[in-house]
Amino acid sequence: MIKFSVIIPVRKITDFLQESIAHLKKVNYENFEVIIVTDNQENFDFGGDRKFIFMDSQGSGNPCLKRNLAVKRASGNVVVFLDDDAYPSRDWLNWAQEDFSDPTVYALGGPAITPPNVTFLEKMSGYVLESWLSSGGTAYRHKENSARKIDDYPTVNLFVRKTAFESVGGFILDFWPGEDTKLSLDLVKKYGRKFLYDPRPVVYHHRRFLFGPHLKQISRYGKHRGQFARLYPETSRKFSYFTPSLFLTGLVLGPFSFVLSATFKLLYFCVLWLYVGLLLAEGAKVYQKENSVKAAVYVMAGILLTHLVYGANFIVGFIKRPTLQLKAVDKKTGNYSEG
Repeated sequence: MIKFSVIIPVRKITDFLQESIAHLKKVNYENFEVIIVTDNQENFDFGGDRKFIFMDSQGSGNPCLKRNLAVKRASGNVVVFLDDDAYPSRDWLNWAQEDFSDPTVYALGGPAITPPNVTFLEKMSGYVLESWLSSGGTAYRHKENSARKIDDYPTVNLFVRKTAFESVGGFILDFWPGEDTKLSLDLVKKYGRKFLYDPRPVVYHHRRFLFGPHLKQISRYGKHRGQFARLYPETSRKFSYFTPSLFLTGLVLGPFSFVLSATFKLLYFCVLWLYVGLLLAEGAKVYQKENSVKAAVYVMAGILLTHLVYGANFIVGFIKRPTLQLKAVDKKTGNYSEG
């Protein structure tokens, strides 16, 4: 039986982490350990018989460093990267065990879906991420979809054979977010082929609330994807990643072309009305699920603002390398105080 080492980097003990621990205790698989890496030494009684290993990074808030430290400590054949604000389904590791029974599988990504019974603003953020209109070809990361081969996956639900991880030197420390994209690229280059996405090993991932925290998160993703589009064209120089920036540029600069030709004006409004139609279609899907005009409006606004914020920050990241900025933490609760 494959042994898994579940690795969770976190600034300090949070409510989300405690929720994740509670669900990890219910996972229907015996041969795994959980390694939790905090900024500084913490005291917490996990309870039960499950093996939880507590580490600290001696003050470093860098999640890449924490994951690398945890892998060195890990005794499993496969290391599993899980965010502290995510928790697994009961059969999570059983499905992964089935995939890794094939010795040619070196890495695996699973969906990170919106938890049930969350608040309205978190649920609406989930709908935005699940929409093909806002997430494009990566929407499968946020909901269960068909199995496929992939070349990039986030660390919210990522499995990697320990030997494969070590063979590429682990995570680089200069990027966050984006360290997972670089690791994925290094693995694909090493093995000369893409890795597996399986919709069965599900985790539930809390969303940032619409609108502020969600858009703050999107701005970081946009900057780092823009930087990676410049540095690593193999995985990040794809048309879908450029589309929000092209839309934003056309939206702002398009009216200046009206003086050149009536054709440009017609084209501008045709594209604009097409976009509005697509937004309304996505809003209608949400209305059917929620029977709420408010929900539909929030999701449509969320998709539009996601495009604009991502598009602007993609351009910024493409031009100038973003600095490593770790999320701030509320000193009283330990929860993140920003998106």
